[in-house]
Amino acid sequence: MLGSGTILFIDSDPEQNNLNQCIFYPRGFTVLTATTIAHARRVLIEHEPDIIMMEAILPDGDGFEFIKELRSITDASIVFLTYRAGDKDVIEGLNLGASDYIKKPFYSDLLVARVDLAMRNRNKGQRAEARSYEF
Repeated sequence: MLGSGTILFIDSDPEQNNLNQCIFYPRGFTVLTATTIAHARRVLIEHEPDIIMMEAILPDGDGFEFIKELRSITDASIVFLTYRAGDKDVIEGLNLGASDYIKKPFYSDLLVARVDLAMRNRNKGQRAEARSYEF
């Protein structure tokens, strides 16, 4: 388990956000939550999460539209964690720049494994960027 990263959960359901905090905080993650796109924008002004996990269906907008904005301001891994779970939705979400797509309801161990994968990929990318070669 790779702890010590920051995850922003964007979900209109406070109980889901609370559950996510209960899963990841004890594993060493800093857990941020937002219940709307507007709230997420405010959180992102002050924090740079490693991973953004978001519902595609939000009260003040569509997550598929919001990911376009997110991709222009952050290099965080973005994972949809959503009830919007048709095959075409998954394909669209991934094509818009999501790193992963998890359908609700989900098994918490699967969520933990996917976050570990996202953190490994992110750390691998950062190590590659830090290298410089001279020939």
